[in-house]
Amino acid sequence: MYAAQYKATMIQNVDFDAAIQSGDLSPIFQWLSDNIWTQASLHTTDELVKRATGETLNATHFRKHLEGRYLQKR
Repeated sequence: MYAAQYKATMIQNVDFDAAIQSGDLSPIFQWLSDNIWTQASLHTTDELVKRATGETLNATHFRKHLEGRYLQKR
């Protein structure tokens, strides 16, 4: 659930699809470093997710991920 929420926030700030397609993951790693990796030991999990995404843990992001992955028409 956390990863889905982090990704939902990240794609607002990083051209996520272009980074994946090009193989240059440095923008993704930079966002993770700035918002998660360097902050994780400084805050509780609840504080960290709120600081990184602007909201507490929200299952809606995970649900959207699952729907997009498994219920997408092919």
